[in-house]
Amino acid sequence: MSLIAKHAVMEQFLAEGVKYVFGNPGSTELAFMDALQDYPQLQYVMGLHETVPLAMADGYARATHVPSVVNVHIAPGLANAMSMVYNAKKNGTPMVVTVGQQDTRFIATEPLLAEDLVRFATPWVKWAAEVVRPQDTLMMLRRAFKVAAEPPQGPVVLSLPQDLLDGEVDEPITPTTHTNWRSRPDPAAVKRIARMMTEARNPLILTGDNMALNDAPAEVARLAEVAGCPVMAGPSRQWNFATDHPLYVGPLGFLGGMHESLSSFDVIIAIGTGNPFTSLFYEGGTPIPPGAQFMHIDVDAWEMAKNYPTTETVLCDPAWAARDLREALESSMSVAEREAAKSRASAIGERTRAAREKAEEQLKADWDKEPISPMRLVGEIREAAPKDTAYVGSGGTSGRGPFGQLIQLTQANSFFDGNASLGFPLPGTLGVKLALPDRPVVGLLREGDSMYSIQGLWTAVKYNIDVTYVVFNNASYRILKQGMVRYLGLSERKSEFMGMNFGEPAIDLSRQAAVWDIPSRRVEHPSELKEALRAAMDVDGPSLVDVVIDGSYGRHF
Repeated sequence: MSLIAKHAVMEQFLAEGVKYVFGNPGSTELAFMDALQDYPQLQYVMGLHETVPLAMADGYARATHVPSVVNVHIAPGLANAMSMVYNAKKNGTPMVVTVGQQDTRFIATEPLLAEDLVRFATPWVKWAAEVVRPQDTLMMLRRAFKVAAEPPQGPVVLSLPQDLLDGEVDEPITPTTHTNWRSRPDPAAVKRIARMMTEARNPLILTGDNMALNDAPAEVARLAEVAGCPVMAGPSRQWNFATDHPLYVGPLGFLGGMHESLSSFDVIIAIGTGNPFTSLFYEGGTPIPPGAQFMHIDVDAWEMAKNYPTTETVLCDPAWAARDLREALESSMSVAEREAAKSRASAIGERTRAAREKAEEQLKADWDKEPISPMRLVGEIREAAPKDTAYVGSGGTSGRGPFGQLIQLTQANSFFDGNASLGFPLPGTLGVKLALPDRPVVGLLREGDSMYSIQGLWTAVKYNIDVTYVVFNNASYRILKQGMVRYLGLSERKSEFMGMNFGEPAIDLSRQAAVWDIPSRRVEHPSELKEALRAAMDVDGPSLVDVVIDGSYGRHF
């Protein structure tokens, strides 16, 4: 039985398990939008600017690990969306972006809005294509879902000319067939890496976002415990390892200091990290210490040995690799090697315990400071938020350090960030909540960042999405101030921080939220924090607390 192509698209979405279609409609999407009304099983979630539905789809897909669907307008709409498409690329987000294209019957005349959408999107996506016959619609959609979902996951763009959606499709609806990528590592490579780990004086495991695809964190924890090995978070944008684990030593900073952080290790194993040494600022040379053995285990062949040579490079499922390495260690370690591993683990545990105690001491010292210390704000969030809360964003350079020091993430899907392009956290929080409806979700916002996607507040109200926003408001682009201090170095020149201080009129997100009747409050004094946060988290629906915090920038990187 034949189907009109626009209905076949919706049927394919249902076959893929799609629940939400995020989007912002336009004139070349009328056929698509007309078909949606015949499929109430698909909820359309609208944003008033393309950054909003793209970021929502990003958060949703990363929390579910399956492709989300977002539909945007032709060239200007796709242009508006591209900053969030770039985020999705850097986040490794499985996302199918459909774009309306002009009617093919007169596209050669270069009508209004027409553009080469495939060429436009190609640099920032895994795959981009345009349907050229109605009969190809289902094949192209299945290809889009396949490419987006299979590691390394990422966004794809499929252009749908409006007139072709009114054509007929004879092909039956079938779900996408996916490749089984969960392969085990080469046994010989496992033995070599296990031997290097047992002979190491000071080994290290670096973790990354590709670990989230197959429960690798639990296996990596067991491996680290047997090896007596510290675990450091490589550049990542989601939860990858229990931060309360005694062997977890914190993140490898992307703002600088990689050489110093890695200098003491003689064996480094990057597991599921993608590019393990992504940095914002130039440091020079390789971050791998001289004489150190560096191994990379991942599902992304492109990122392995791309920039720096490796001792071993293994393409496989990180979870299987961690399990096989642990079993190899357990079967081969001598009594002396086991004791050395236990001794290392004990020493690491003491250091991590001391670091946590130091953070708590800093929290006490900062408790009554005015302006409000980011440590105090994070400490209050920790007390107010339920233990199973999922967090989106990190409060920028002000909040990232305190968040990592004070809030322990023990449950999968507990943290999501997207710091490649500004604008993700506010709408991204909404997407994460739709994906995790039974868990509390808190968005940790920056005031400047949020203005890139402030329209997301309307969407939060429109669909009554139950999220709590907390704004780390330092009235500036603090990261740029820190970068300027670094840039000037030891010179005597003093910066006026051009374009980095907001001043007046103040960016007050509580007033922005009030426009849409979102329960909101601006907090300037430490004594107001506890009550304001607890009240916000008790709201059934969106709420916001805009907290004026210390904007100093002296401590950097």
